[in-house]
Amino acid sequence: GGSVVDVLDRVIGLPKEEEAGNGNSKGNGAEFIASKKWQGAKSGYVFRTSEEFGTGYHLDVHGSEHHSTSSDNGRETTKKKRARFDASRDTTHVIPSRPPKKKQQQLTGDELLAEAEAAISERGGSSKQLELSPRGIQSAAQSLERMLQRNQLLRAQHEGDPEKFMMNELALNDEIVSFQSAAVNVAVYEQLVEFGVMGSFLALLNHENSDVAISIINVLVELLDPVLLSEVGSDGKGEEESPDRARSMGMLANAFVDGGGLDLLSSNLGRFDESVDEDAKGVEDGLTLVESLLDLDQSGVLRNARANDQGRSSLSVVSCICKQTTLMSWLFRRIEEADHNDEVTTAAAAPISPAVLKLHSSEVLSAILQHEDYSVHGRKLSALPQYTSAFDDLDEKPAAKDGENGSEEKKNTIDGIEVLLLAIADFRKSDPQIEVECEFLENVFDALAASLLRGDNVVDFVNAEGIELMLRCLRQKVHAGGGALKVLNFALSGSARDGSGTNDAYRKACETFVHAGGLKLLFPLFMARKSAIPCPAPCSEGGSNLAKKGKNNGGGNVSKRAKRAAHARKKWLVEVEQNTINIMYALTRHIAKDSQYDSHARLLVKFVEEDCVGAKISFVAVNFAASPTTNQLPVTLLNLSQEKCDRTIELCLKYDEKARIAEYQYFRSDEAEEAEQMGIDVEFSALDAKLRGGGDMFHRSCAVLAFACEGSKRCRGHVMDQLKLQGSGISVIKMGLNEFATLLSEGSQKSQIEHYITEI
Repeated sequence: GGSVVDVLDRVIGLPKEEEAGNGNSKGNGAEFIASKKWQGAKSGYVFRTSEEFGTGYHLDVHGSEHHSTSSDNGRETTKKKRARFDASRDTTHVIPSRPPKKKQQQLTGDELLAEAEAAISERGGSSKQLELSPRGIQSAAQSLERMLQRNQLLRAQHEGDPEKFMMNELALNDEIVSFQSAAVNVAVYEQLVEFGVMGSFLALLNHENSDVAISIINVLVELLDPVLLSEVGSDGKGEEESPDRARSMGMLANAFVDGGGLDLLSSNLGRFDESVDEDAKGVEDGLTLVESLLDLDQSGVLRNARANDQGRSSLSVVSCICKQTTLMSWLFRRIEEADHNDEVTTAAAAPISPAVLKLHSSEVLSAILQHEDYSVHGRKLSALPQYTSAFDDLDEKPAAKDGENGSEEKKNTIDGIEVLLLAIADFRKSDPQIEVECEFLENVFDALAASLLRGDNVVDFVNAEGIELMLRCLRQKVHAGGGALKVLNFALSGSARDGSGTNDAYRKACETFVHAGGLKLLFPLFMARKSAIPCPAPCSEGGSNLAKKGKNNGGGNVSKRAKRAAHARKKWLVEVEQNTINIMYALTRHIAKDSQYDSHARLLVKFVEEDCVGAKISFVAVNFAASPTTNQLPVTLLNLSQEKCDRTIELCLKYDEKARIAEYQYFRSDEAEEAEQMGIDVEFSALDAKLRGGGDMFHRSCAVLAFACEGSKRCRGHVMDQLKLQGSGISVIKMGLNEFATLLSEGSQKSQIEHYITEI
């Protein structure tokens, strides 16, 4: 019986005007009803707490936005108001519905990262600062752990939606980077270990996001920099190493090594993409971190930090690398990679070029192989395991076909000797063109030479025709010839570590050297023929034009750079001479009368060469008879057969003088006085200075001369005469041999030297 408006109000559920006026509630239209506790629902009111009224029932001014229930015929229905009719104006007010969400376009990882970084930059960047105190370190450690756990939770919940955890990982990165400031105060490193920061770092190295691992590696490079061990001295001039700093840094480094950090670091190197600038920087920082750990270990920092903790392992960094990781396999694989021509242009624009990473890898490999623990705990280079990473896909390997079982072992290993020889073979005919190539080649030679201190590597080196390759480099007289002499020195000069006698591997190497024609190349170098000496590359310091300027001008107006280049050139020539003497002594030591290929006779005849000299004398005698001008053949022609002995005598006297001068200078130095005050044996230190100054070369030259005298009476007589002409005698040679024998342990080498003493 009502109006049309009333009917519509009843249909859509609007209250009548009299009900709206009365409120139809217990509150009678009051704006607020105080109540400390919930006393049940009140129509038109909301129970909450506000600053204006406090706790109680507040009038629901937004009631139109909520669902209301009413009882109609015993049934509850939910009603949502969307339109209201004004009876006075008969107009309709429409409440617009929320527009539907647009389907967001799927963004790539790089786009998400750029978007997140832009959002951070709008907020002013990261303001995370580390408080360098025990309490600050503890707080930062807890914050890092909470952030890590939150990140792991988000990744587990939103595995396929990186946008959900991108901002969290950027915040996690800020937490990580904040620990770089700890390098300002090395003393807080102990708190980093105590409060578990290093444990969190190791967990983050295993993070799915490689950028997080790169940040951890970068922070560790800053914290474990060996330069931080030095501090300005009390006089403000020099730098000295602080024991407290060394202990703190040693604790942090040991926590990293003992926690399996080297294995995690090795695994990360395999998943970095060097074509991406950030990943290439991560590889560079990873190699730098390994170098820093090797330097700290070599200086005794890690060992001294373990002195007070008997429960920890005493393995060195090199031992852990050889036993627990496949880092060496990754280094060999990186050295083996060729720089393609199409990468040259892109590498020039890259912050870190592939050639630089290849050079850095060769430096780290050389440092590992030169460590004494490699010979004890390392594997032979020809049977290194393939590189493996914790981030590799563990796909099942296909079944081997018939006939492939024999080569399965070879597929699962890396031949490091072959990799190094192939790297050298690229420069067997030509010099390196740039300085990076020159340094890389020298690192490869150093690594190969150090590996030959192991007898099993020498066997593989000989079987791989390494001696023939070194001789080929010498024939070409290129830059690689200098490194080839060094490698031959190590390949021929070794000895058995157990003192059981001459190692068969080195004896076989000496016989192979003679059989391959090495004597034809060795003796011209021994005689210091300029035409036989390999020349350093123009890109090297010793082969540049500045070296010639510094040599020619002498003490004139020469730049420091030219003097440094001239010094490098002189050092090159000295190394060639000393390596030649070492090789000559190794041949006289390891080659016996029963050696293969008549090696002993072929070596001894080089000091006499009767047939060759006899032919020359006969030719000169015929010419002399046709036109006699004197009653005697020239003395120089009569002594052609003894020029090798003369050169050996010259080297003996030369290095004897150098050794005496070095010993004299040590006794006159302040170092001797300081050693005496500290209770150090001065005589022993003086002997060390004497050997370094030339005594070692003097001993070996004496042994070579004794070999010639013991094998040929004519050589012995000639040596006696020449020593008298020099104002000396055979006693000088005997004195050098006696001193050499006192320095040797019991074995075949010492017995051979004592035999020389009795024979001459």
